[in-house]
Amino acid sequence: MATSNPLTKQFLLAAKYQEIHALKKLQNSCASLTKLGDFVHQLQKERAMSNIFLASNRERFKTQLQQQIHVSHDAQTAFYDSIKQTYISDNADTGHTRLFNLIAYSLQSLDALPALRSQISQQNISAVHATQSFTQLIASLLNIILEAADGASDPKITRLLVAFFNFMQGKEYAGQERACGAQAFAASKFTAEQKQQLAHFVQEQNHSFDFFNEYADEHLLKCYATLTTHQVNNQVEQLRSLLQKLDDENAQPLSQLSEVWYEVTTTRIDIMHKIEQNIADNLIDTAAMQIACAQRSLNTNKKVLNTINEQQIAPIVGQLAIKQPDPEIQPNVAADKLNSNKSMYDLIIDQSQHIKQINQALLDAKKVISEQKIIHQAKYILIEQLKISEEQAHKQLQKQAMNSHKTLYSVAQKIVELSD
Repeated sequence: MATSNPLTKQFLLAAKYQEIHALKKLQNSCASLTKLGDFVHQLQKERAMSNIFLASNRERFKTQLQQQIHVSHDAQTAFYDSIKQTYISDNADTGHTRLFNLIAYSLQSLDALPALRSQISQQNISAVHATQSFTQLIASLLNIILEAADGASDPKITRLLVAFFNFMQGKEYAGQERACGAQAFAASKFTAEQKQQLAHFVQEQNHSFDFFNEYADEHLLKCYATLTTHQVNNQVEQLRSLLQKLDDENAQPLSQLSEVWYEVTTTRIDIMHKIEQNIADNLIDTAAMQIACAQRSLNTNKKVLNTINEQQIAPIVGQLAIKQPDPEIQPNVAADKLNSNKSMYDLIIDQSQHIKQINQALLDAKKVISEQKIIHQAKYILIEQLKISEEQAHKQLQKQAMNSHKTLYSVAQKIVELSD
């Protein structure tokens, strides 16, 4: 009987060990993203409170803002501790260059947060510019999730990360809407440009949640239903209508409604945050299930390999034993050889098919990730070069796409290429 190369067996098992190791790293990464989501949630609240504080000339939300800054700081510390534990160690994995660079960029951007808070406290910055500063910080943090999704090696987790990013993106547009409306109510006026902004934020929320619905599983869709059916949506719609009636020239004394708007929109966003936490929990649970599946597959492979070893050793033992062969049992060396080779062959083919299926599923999900990354990158280039807002950059992309009869992604790709 032919024997198998021991190195073949070692690499067959090593491949499965690597899969399990990657899944465990991904599980830890998902746990860090939960802390990131909590930090973003607190920054979004701080942004809205800062807007009311600035637009009302320090009359509203002074105490609440100071309390919120402490909450944001605690969430920031928890996020820092989590990413340090997950990614920075003596035996840290390689292959995270882009993710690490993005984290480093985000951390550097966050160094400007104390100075921003000081400007807000002293009213040395407008509500508009404060909002833009917070929004840029949050955007850099959200991009970490997109990059983590791009580096994920499991299709189920990748799809959930796509759902997670798009849901958080929709929640961020809801946060920008909250800040925009809070500023308008606190100042008792609403310019035509602000009205366009508000409409943009609502439109982009719907767009992001559509993407979420496409990639979310049944459990998360049920969670999302708690948002869409909640009565707070009616209250938000009523206040949106009231905002549209505000006039820049004929200001009405509605500054007291800034706190009502804040409370109503915050209730809605807090529901989103709970769903966001459900997505994060689902990510960690899915990673645990994928690890368990990979472990079972590894154990099965070990059993088969042990059987193959026994089949190869048995003829040798038989030859050494002093025993007459049974005349009724006809030896079938060819069949034994075929079965032995087939077992090893099947293991290798199964492993190859498993990897092929994973790669195909990853391609489908990562195409979406790649397109979203390019669009976000193009927006950032326009914001930096033209000194415009995210909403204006988005409109610029849409206009170019419409005029050239191309997709938003094609236009964004061209901008990124020209920038490089």
